[in-house]
Amino acid sequence: MIPPVAPSALPPRGAPPAARRSRIRGGCLAFAASVCLLGGVGTVFAADEAATVSIREMRFEPAALTVKAGSTVRWSNDEKRSSHSVLFKGEGGLESDRLLPGEQWQRRFDKPGRYPYVCGPHPEMAGVIEVQP
Repeated sequence: MIPPVAPSALPPRGAPPAARRSRIRGGCLAFAASVCLLGGVGTVFAADEAATVSIREMRFEPAALTVKAGSTVRWSNDEKRSSHSVLFKGEGGLESDRLLPGEQWQRRFDKPGRYPYVCGPHPEMAGVIEVQP
């Protein structure tokens, strides 16, 4: 729940539009900073941590993930009926086995770079792994 803004933090009634915009901009920046500090956006997983991508509702969650070189990423099929795979077209077509509901597949990323992927049987499902040094 977002706490209410104290009346003293708001610009006075009749203040010029620039004062109101400035206050809104400041609130947006504070919100964005708190999201980043809480790890909701732009989380970078360390090499010794396993990051998980959930497959559900016909999409990869998160669709974009940033990890350090040497990290392992695990894909988990959390669907109830559909099978999926993880296909890296740019790497000679490296593809996981078909993942039935409840199954997992993982891959280690040793080299920095951008690794886009799709679901083999459902190419409209797409994601990307960004690997940092």
